[in-house]
Amino acid sequence: MLQYIRKVRATFQGSGGGFTVNPGGENGPQMRVAFNIAKDISGNANTAEIEIWNLAEGNRNAVGKELDLVTLEAGYMPPAGISAMGTLPFTSGGAQTEASASSSNVGIIFKGVLRDVRHRREGADIITTLSCGDGVKALRNAFLSKTYPAGTRVGTVIDDLYKEFEKDGIDRGEWKGLDDLPPFRRPYSVCSSCTQEMDRISRQNKLYWSLQNEALEIVPGNGYIEAAAFLSPSTGLIGTPTITDNGVQVEALLNPEIRPNRKVVIESQTLSMNAEGGAYRVSEVVYTGDNKDGDFRVIVTGERIEGGKVDEGVKN
Repeated sequence: MLQYIRKVRATFQGSGGGFTVNPGGENGPQMRVAFNIAKDISGNANTAEIEIWNLAEGNRNAVGKELDLVTLEAGYMPPAGISAMGTLPFTSGGAQTEASASSSNVGIIFKGVLRDVRHRREGADIITTLSCGDGVKALRNAFLSKTYPAGTRVGTVIDDLYKEFEKDGIDRGEWKGLDDLPPFRRPYSVCSSCTQEMDRISRQNKLYWSLQNEALEIVPGNGYIEAAAFLSPSTGLIGTPTITDNGVQVEALLNPEIRPNRKVVIESQTLSMNAEGGAYRVSEVVYTGDNKDGDFRVIVTGERIEGGKVDEGVKN
């Protein structure tokens, strides 16, 4: 993965149309954009704070009013004339990056709804600060009231819950492990918010559910989504990994392929010396960046994968 020129692209959409900050894949001049994004595999909303310098007045007025959906992409572009086709040391988990089409690795690191918009002036600059949540409308509004007969499969109930989330713009992501769950032995009633019901079903069946870039994802407590990123000192790993009870915490140059629920493979001398290393499920990720100055990094908390299963840290 060639990590040269920082690229950050923000797209705003809504009833008033839309616009994009720093459109296209070219590595010419960019408006300044900074961000801090926190994501995990709980059922709570992932969050983002984004700062954009010197939006046009019309766009400033539209953001948060006619335009309330934001998609933020970030990564690296190669210098003009450099091609790295086929050199990326990781496999893509879908069509969320430009890596398959060019030598960049720009990909979506956040998609969600604007919660709050503020503008401030610093010298000659006007800085717009956006506070955002992933799927917050669906988490707040979706509600289901229904009774199911004995023998109903858990996946059937979850599918109905998803249909309510879908009304507020949530897509269906990857669902793993539902076919292995036993059906309900007795009639099962739901009369609550879909968020509360997903929490209840997940606790009862040892699942993790979360909204990731406005898509519902479900994995077993010891499962993960196979798509993998690779980290080593030569591919962006920074400093020395911290070994935890059941996994690791590492810092690296920003890589949009490192996402919650997915596998990351880490190669480090420190981990090897401690009989660690190998594969981890990403349970938490924090992206911080500024395309003009300062950090452009990702902090990853992962749980060890052994024998195809995640070490959940449960002590016998």
